[in-house]
Amino acid sequence: MSAFVIRRLLQAALVVVSVVTLVFFLIRVSGDPASLGVNLDDFRSPEQIKAEYEDLRQRMGLDRHILIQYAQFWQRAARGNFGYSFRYGVPATDLIIDRLPNSLRLGALAALIGITAGLPLGVLAALNRGTIIDNIATTVSVFGIVVPQFWLGIMLIIIFSVQFGILPTSGTGSWRHIILPAVTLSTGLVATVARISRSGMLEALSQDYIRTARAKGLSERLVIGRHALRNGSISIITVVVSSLPHLIGTVVVVEVVFAWPGVGNLMAQAVANRDYPVVFLDVILFGTVTVLTFLVMDLMYAVIDPRIRHR
Repeated sequence: MSAFVIRRLLQAALVVVSVVTLVFFLIRVSGDPASLGVNLDDFRSPEQIKAEYEDLRQRMGLDRHILIQYAQFWQRAARGNFGYSFRYGVPATDLIIDRLPNSLRLGALAALIGITAGLPLGVLAALNRGTIIDNIATTVSVFGIVVPQFWLGIMLIIIFSVQFGILPTSGTGSWRHIILPAVTLSTGLVATVARISRSGMLEALSQDYIRTARAKGLSERLVIGRHALRNGSISIITVVVSSLPHLIGTVVVVEVVFAWPGVGNLMAQAVANRDYPVVFLDVILFGTVTVLTFLVMDLMYAVIDPRIRHR
């Protein structure tokens, strides 16, 4: 097990380095961030503007060759120094640490809603296959998958904030502020968990050991809970855990729609302003969380199904 974990950690580190390297060179193509900080007032001469521009490039370290910038980036990163934000003038790590708790709260609540709503919905649909309950659950799943979350967020704002005025439109402050963003972020996970849990339960219920358990006289609750649900949980766990990186990507859109002061919103602003240090640190954070998520998923497989440990 230890060799497996070490091997996966090395693979994860390689993936993160590759992603950061790709982003490093691609973001340079988007433009020069020094041009965004130059004062272009009409009373200034072209010489003054050019001098300020060159000074900004030098202070940002953008006057060096791109390969030198790349090497210096990793030298600083190895010491835990990811540079100063071009826009805010503070360490990029401070910005991330300040915004991270908000994103964690939003993501945790969205995941909780997705699991607690999607799992019972899928199990209920499987136990009532072919009925109106199954049709309703299938419709909800399709709706959650096909509807764009940015559109859904705007619709929820119009309904619950503008029309009824019962929930705030944006920002933080109380528990009421997180309801609309969390519900919007969780819709895709609810639909996916419901769909996969339904198919997993249907497959488990068709197995011989389920008929044997019923033939022994076990109650339906024990048959469903102890046998069918547990054996069908492999596919459910796969979907839940593998959907977490999707939440990370979607959180950027949701945080922008609701002006939620999280890491996703910060990354969107950093990309728009070509704030390289913040973008790189966000990419490292998102990439690390993604690869660690899949590592945890593999370890959970081994815990739930002992046969996997011996493969």
